[in-house]
Amino acid sequence: MNQTLATAQKSTNHQLLNLRKEEHKTIFFNPQEGQIVLKEKTDLQITCMKSDKVTRFELGKPIAAPLDNEGSLRIEALSGGSHQARLVHLSPSGERVSELVVKTYDHQIALSVDSNRDGQIDQKDIGRANWVYGEAQQGAILLFNNDLDISDGIPTDGQKSEWSRLLIDTVGTGELPDGVSLVLQVPTRIAECCAIYRQDGEEFHHILGKNLQDKTAPAISVSAPLPTGGITCYIEAHEYPGDLFEGLISLELLLKQGDETVASDRAVYRVAPWIMTPHTLPPAEVYACEMENNQQFLSDLKSALKELDIPLTVVPQEGHRGDRWIQDEIEFGYVQSPTHILPVVFDSPRDGGLDDYPELDLLGPDFGHFQVGDRSQNSLDSFGNLEVSPPVTVKGRHYPFGRIVFGGRQKGDYSETSRQMMPKLRHFLYAQKIQAPFELFTDWLLVGHVDEIISFIPADNDQGFQVLVASPLSARNLLQKLSLEGHGNTPMFEGLRRSNINHPPGTVTTSAEITVDELLADTTFWENNHRYQSYMDSNLHILSEELGIGSNYMTDIPVLFYPPLEDNDRAVAYFPNMINHLVLDNSSLVPKPRGPIINGKCAFEAAFEQVVPTRNVRFIEGWDAYHDQLGDVHCGTNTRRHPFPNSRWWEYKPDGGFDI
Repeated sequence: MNQTLATAQKSTNHQLLNLRKEEHKTIFFNPQEGQIVLKEKTDLQITCMKSDKVTRFELGKPIAAPLDNEGSLRIEALSGGSHQARLVHLSPSGERVSELVVKTYDHQIALSVDSNRDGQIDQKDIGRANWVYGEAQQGAILLFNNDLDISDGIPTDGQKSEWSRLLIDTVGTGELPDGVSLVLQVPTRIAECCAIYRQDGEEFHHILGKNLQDKTAPAISVSAPLPTGGITCYIEAHEYPGDLFEGLISLELLLKQGDETVASDRAVYRVAPWIMTPHTLPPAEVYACEMENNQQFLSDLKSALKELDIPLTVVPQEGHRGDRWIQDEIEFGYVQSPTHILPVVFDSPRDGGLDDYPELDLLGPDFGHFQVGDRSQNSLDSFGNLEVSPPVTVKGRHYPFGRIVFGGRQKGDYSETSRQMMPKLRHFLYAQKIQAPFELFTDWLLVGHVDEIISFIPADNDQGFQVLVASPLSARNLLQKLSLEGHGNTPMFEGLRRSNINHPPGTVTTSAEITVDELLADTTFWENNHRYQSYMDSNLHILSEELGIGSNYMTDIPVLFYPPLEDNDRAVAYFPNMINHLVLDNSSLVPKPRGPIINGKCAFEAAFEQVVPTRNVRFIEGWDAYHDQLGDVHCGTNTRRHPFPNSRWWEYKPDGGFDI
């Protein structure tokens, strides 16, 4: 934005005026007799306005008073810089009566940002005050700087900086006139969400926003006056979009005369959303915890991952303090800008024994970390209750990053005993927009997590995935078939025991062994599973509507449930839940269900393999270490995956997204 400041001085009176180079400024000078002569001027043009003509002042050429249009003079600066003109009023006898001195200070001010999203600032960066979704559109992008780089100002050791460069261009006369200042400004609330640093050689000075080095200091919404000349600044975000923050940061550069703004320029940033990664993306690393009773599980897991050439990180016992549920503690994702992708771990509010692990072992250079919400209110706030579909198209709307799925209460159930994910978490998930969340009914489960009832696997179909869904009906049909074929006396869960969770773990156990016919004869058990199947049927309808898929993309997996608590009818898996498994490219690491052995093969394992014939299925032992503790393979592991290839979130307008 070009801006000219003008000083008009008549005798001893002084007035500061502003004059835009592309417009003009009117000054009134109207002696009633004699002549007015332009005695000196630099690159200014002064004209006397009248409706039917314009009279231009020329050096030394007098114009008779009074002037046209009540003495209004139009002042135009013809070039940048400092200019001066002097008009002298002469009496009819030629004597000097008074004079008018006009001084101008022409400044060009501009904010320059990477508005075309190509990773650099150049002349192609137009529309910086706009933010538009779409390919080849305008709008600068900002990252939440939540990793631990040694230096974001001057990155070292190949580290990527999350700072975004911001140039302040001021071209003019050098020092500004007295009473005129140049400042940066953001709205008060937005000042809490970002910070701006001015570069001075190898030093960086905090000038705006929240200073994380001094968390007690209030956020700065208006900077101190800035020097003229080209200034290099850097901006970072301190928050993701959330319930109180849209993710938009509007930054203004103001040229102020006292309290009046005489010129301004603006740039708009949008903070990059946090993106979850579905099971269909390639794995980068698998995580699990070392427990006293999961050595067989770890042995099976290590063997499978070695064969698949996937790294495994085992959290030692001192790192998890007895907490084996690493899936519930963290969710891996990433953020993306035009310059780079940053892996970021989302730390759940459950705060179990693994609470310190993400901060101490994952957070670091080029690896971000954040947490939303207060201490967990219920089990549904854990991240086993957080999944994301592969990309889908629903009713003509494309979701290139999939849709987030989480579990909650049944629609219309507002009782005090019903459970939902805490509002802060839900608000956060919806605020990211690009993965448009939806909710399934999981409150009927004791743990209440979506990974107990659905799992997405890659598939060779036009969707690119299949949804595995827990099916009590499928399990009953399988057992009835076995009974009809003469296997009714075949035992299940041989040699295994169940802990009574009404008592401290390990203090009371009962035999888990039961024959096929004995289980089929348990009327109450099947009445419950009929009800559980009705819940799943409702969830299948939601999945179909929200993912835009038919039943042919959903595959039933035999799973049975039972209520283990005497005073609570919420359910857990009756045998190791094959839905709750680890998906790694074309391989599935599935908990051994320990079902009836028919012709040397577990019937439940055979049923799983039959419906996923193209997958490499490995069954892993986990009854004592996981299933008997109310979880399975997926609950006890976590996977960091590679980001979506060749997909840029800003090129797709999401549900609830809007342009500026």
